Amino acid sequence: MRVALSPRFDAAVIVLDDPDLTANLYPICSIDGCARFLSTRQLCQTHLGRWKKLGHPTLDEFRTMSGPKTNPEKIDLTGLPEKLRVELALSLQLLASSPRSRRRFRLQDLRDLIKFLRHRETGSLLTDLPLESTEIQKGSKEMRRAHAALHTALEHFLEPPDASSEFERDAWRLEVMGFRGRTGQQGILRFGTIPQPWLKLLAKRFIRWRISTGTSYSQLNRDMTALHRLADAFTEHAGAKGTVQDFTRESIEVYLNLLLRLRLSPASRSYSLSSTALFLRAVRENNWQPDLPPSAAIRSSDHPRRTAALPRALPEFIMAQIEDPKALAQLEQPHRLMMQILTRTGLRLSDTYRLEIDCLLSDHQNAPYMRYFNHKMSREATLPIDDELAAAITEQAKAVQAVLPDARYLAPGPTSTTGDRPWNPGTAAGHIQTWQRTIGLHDEQGRPFRFTAHQLRHTYATRLINADVPQEVVRRLLDHQSHEMTARYARLKDETVRRHWEQARKITIHGEIVNPAEDAAINDAAWMKENLGRVTMALPNGYCGLPLQQACPHANACLTCPVFVTTPDFLTEHLDHLRSTKRLIAQAESAGQTRVVEMNSQVAANLQNIIDTIQSTGERNNIDEN
Repeated sequence: MRVALSPRFDAAVIVLDDPDLTANLYPICSIDGCARFLSTRQLCQTHLGRWKKLGHPTLDEFRTMSGPKTNPEKIDLTGLPEKLRVELALSLQLLASSPRSRRRFRLQDLRDLIKFLRHRETGSLLTDLPLESTEIQKGSKEMRRAHAALHTALEHFLEPPDASSEFERDAWRLEVMGFRGRTGQQGILRFGTIPQPWLKLLAKRFIRWRISTGTSYSQLNRDMTALHRLADAFTEHAGAKGTVQDFTRESIEVYLNLLLRLRLSPASRSYSLSSTALFLRAVRENNWQPDLPPSAAIRSSDHPRRTAALPRALPEFIMAQIEDPKALAQLEQPHRLMMQILTRTGLRLSDTYRLEIDCLLSDHQNAPYMRYFNHKMSREATLPIDDELAAAITEQAKAVQAVLPDARYLAPGPTSTTGDRPWNPGTAAGHIQTWQRTIGLHDEQGRPFRFTAHQLRHTYATRLINADVPQEVVRRLLDHQSHEMTARYARLKDETVRRHWEQARKITIHGEIVNPAEDAAINDAAWMKENLGRVTMALPNGYCGLPLQQACPHANACLTCPVFVTTPDFLTEHLDHLRSTKRLIAQAESAGQTRVVEMNSQVAANLQNIIDTIQSTGERNNIDEN
């Protein structure tokens, strides 16, 4: 191994002074020539301090005044056994010279790993601390990532693994198993905590099948979490030596109870149950374990009830601050353009930052469209956009190509020297959160307000729904798979109609205007009652306000009914009814029919009250408008 080391890495203290090499190891400062670890705002800790002292200039200005060169980063391997030192140096060299698509780690994570190895008195990275080691699991997630990267680089160099040998291991590297995800998604799946050999084998076959069918990285992790929870529940029920015959309905019941004891939300429990149900179905359909008892299954009734989610659309008071040109001007590119795309198209944050530089399309009428990849549905989709947004995208594409002619992405990452990697969505979300604090985003009471990028998607859909855009059109714009997904936004449509009802004038038989209750909960109930009443008890001159559960004691004498209400829309009917009622009264008086005169006189009086109120209210409105 020693012969493969270059002079740069063949030392007890490795000096990382070449940005082109170290950029493959960890994210580095964006200042030219600086190879120090990236801290925040695209700067290392040293340059960040200088930037603050200079009064927070723009990055372009700061690059011209950044001062003397920084000292390079160093990795101290002193005190480590000779074999381990050579292994670490070689793996670092391999990572530094490898394609940039490999997942990197923070330099501090590497230092933490070296400190852990020194304290543990590890002799060899390969033999003393393999990927399957449970001891490495005690460290942080970041340290485990650094360990996996170094271990994999070294193992690939010495003896490249294949899928067959990887299947036998308790720690799978996804790239070895053929997984082809986005950059940074070459993780490790661990099966070592499943004590039952037969269940571990079934879990491995299931996950291998899921990888082969193109399952996403996030879903693979969700499946693995569900399988680990299932194994924990089965171990609790039947012990570490439980057989397949012990895996009964009672095991499933213990599993359901475990999910509850973990205090998972109903949605998280449903996700675990869905993954488990798919696992058990795959075992039976593929005949992986013929002895699996038929009672071991997830039923539809096992899923917890999920309450309807509250609307997540942002208030227009907040949106006005977000869309304010002065506020957007304080957001650096490419985040300013990404924010405009988020608010105007409803794209997910991850899809937005992975827009390619040639994402614009146009039809035969030269109308602009935007092409993107819907990662959740694993398919390409297009969206109509306005000319202003298309012009902003074109301007950003030209700015990127002026610096990176071969750039692939519209928002290349800060350390991407060729533009072949986009901004990390998590890092971008952090910039958006910082911007919200910078512009002093607040609610109507003046309190600080924070939003997530996904709420902009809800807001976009809500605006469309409340603008009477058909739900099918909204579904296609959001690229949803089903109407049920879009219904989370479409249900807000009733609130829009309800507002119109609240603003309408309701008039009783006494000529009094009915005002909606102030309490929102009462308004909701009143709205529901009115909706039902209009459907089942519509009258030719108004609506019945009687609850459906009550019988009507007034027969067809609605003009004398205390729960009858009407609106100005029925003025013509009321005028006609009043004229016919007066004729009927005159005929009854001539015939001496006093009872008929008495009944219809009350109807005529009530009609006159209604007509007077409608006409007087209409005159006041005309005066106000003039």
